[in-house]
Amino acid sequence: MKKIFLLFIMFTFTLSLFGSELGIDWRNDVNDAKEAAKKQKKPIIVFLHSRSCFYCPKIIEQVLPNPKVKKFLNKNFIKLALDTSTGSDSIEDEVTDQAPPRFIVSITPAFIFMGPNEEKLARNGKKYMIIYGYWTPQQLIKWGKDALKRFHKLYGKKYGLK
Repeated sequence: MKKIFLLFIMFTFTLSLFGSELGIDWRNDVNDAKEAAKKQKKPIIVFLHSRSCFYCPKIIEQVLPNPKVKKFLNKNFIKLALDTSTGSDSIEDEVTDQAPPRFIVSITPAFIFMGPNEEKLARNGKKYMIIYGYWTPQQLIKWGKDALKRFHKLYGKKYGLK
């Protein structure tokens, strides 16, 4: 139990670095991210992580700090990081970055791409565009470009985009 608690503390500390050392402003509140996305007319990228995830710290340490990833995400998306830990992995007390049930996934890390009002970007707006697993910086940017293309195609007129 002490090891799990220690791992949680280390993982939480690593996530707290998102806004400072990694140079990416990761939000941890869904409503805050949606409001910012509406104002800035940008889609949202949701990073779903879990305290029991082996690859989540690797994404945080090896992919997200990449200068090209930082620049691409900061320019094109509102960034939201949510903890999907449930059951014995979760914390009893409410935490600000706890994912709502609609975002709980069985595999982490995962990234969801969606519009400012949680519009879905897959299958003509019928499903979330979600990718699971560890991705290299180049692969994550490629997925992000695909999400931007879908966002503009499906919702560009709605948000007054070119």
